[in-house]
Amino acid sequence: MKTQDLKRELCGRLGSFLEYPGDGPRDIARAAEVAVESGSEAAAAFLHGFSAEMDAMEPWMRQEHYVRTFDVMPKCPLYLSVHLFGEESFKRAELMTGLKTVYERHNRFEMTELPDHLALVLKNNEIFEDEEWAELVSMCILPALPKMIRGLEKCGNSYALVLKAVQALLMEREKAHV
Repeated sequence: MKTQDLKRELCGRLGSFLEYPGDGPRDIARAAEVAVESGSEAAAAFLHGFSAEMDAMEPWMRQEHYVRTFDVMPKCPLYLSVHLFGEESFKRAELMTGLKTVYERHNRFEMTELPDHLALVLKNNEIFEDEEWAELVSMCILPALPKMIRGLEKCGNSYALVLKAVQALLMEREKAHV
């Protein structure tokens, strides 16, 4: 597998860490960690820190932590456009429309989330053409991540580690393209 294909596969796996956690065992998360470890030591280190904290919690506590972080009066919304353009912006609507078009082109649009939800974008990264993905990473994801990370670090939220893992992986990808 080419390095860039591996990085994109790993992005998809990281997206699963940003979805509502199920109440079952964390086997899927552990498998994703092992995969990320093979492609990015920096990203894996952040995930190990996050997983250590999650493993110390009961399933209902992980779910509550997720909801408090991202859903109910969120500390950090996972919508890229909010961090790039604010809540009410024509550019926000434009980005979401463009993403929705790509999802629909590949029959991947899920009505459960807005098109710019970071987990959705990461998990569906393979549907974007290489140029589309590179543009989305450099113009949307990488600029939004520092804002998201800062917001979570201010309140000591462990999800900052997942976002740092995404950032580390995508920055490695960017360096490979230079």
